[in-house]
Amino acid sequence: MILYFTGTGNSRFAARRLAQRLGDQTVSLGQVFRNKQPLQFHSASPFVVVCPIYAWRLPKPVEELLAQGEFSGSRQLYLVVTMGASYGGAGSYIQKILAKTGMEYRGMAGVVMPDNFLVSFSMPDQNQALSILRQALPRLDQIAQTIAAGDALPPSSSKGGWLLSGLVNWGFSHFMMSSKAFTVSDACVGCGKCAAECPVGNIALTGGKVRFSNHCSFCLGCIHRCPVHAIDYKGKGKKHGYYLCPPEEKILSQAED
Repeated sequence: MILYFTGTGNSRFAARRLAQRLGDQTVSLGQVFRNKQPLQFHSASPFVVVCPIYAWRLPKPVEELLAQGEFSGSRQLYLVVTMGASYGGAGSYIQKILAKTGMEYRGMAGVVMPDNFLVSFSMPDQNQALSILRQALPRLDQIAQTIAAGDALPPSSSKGGWLLSGLVNWGFSHFMMSSKAFTVSDACVGCGKCAAECPVGNIALTGGKVRFSNHCSFCLGCIHRCPVHAIDYKGKGKKHGYYLCPPEEKILSQAED
């Protein structure tokens, strides 16, 4: 079973690619979280969790899932993370979590994807995004082969990972991950797409107005997905642009010719 968490679609694309190669099924954790479904999963095959890296750690809802969820059938779990450049020391945190649950940690693999952290970077145009995604295909296929063979993912290290995933992530979580900095302009048409697609159910449409709660995962999907770009974070969307993972058929149209 392949469980994925995504804000803009990169991890969903990676999960579907792995599922295709492994002959497995995918489950959207965003849907599980939004609908407050029980965190209970059963799979005869190893569990594979696919998610992005936020400030060199897994998204908080995913870490909480791994600590609190009930996994039956297979006791093996692989992690595949989509990232801009590095996952820091994220693996060590997950290894400690799984050691307490009795799950067998089978390693973590990073896959470079278009960086969608618009707070700090300008978003790639479609041609740039397609190029990066197509370059990720051999990496995803290699990971699938390793999992299919029953092997552990090779360990890797990141220089300064303990600092990035520790102190830097702490600062990110305490000073940036706040819904209070999100704004909604008069351009909002009250379509409700942001509320419908927020992976943690942090957004509601009340009286035609977008309201944010206080458990944002900071995926920034609401900013990228808004059809009229009414949602922003300190003006960064307007400055750096927007990104959504291109349709799968477009990514594969040239990559597999």
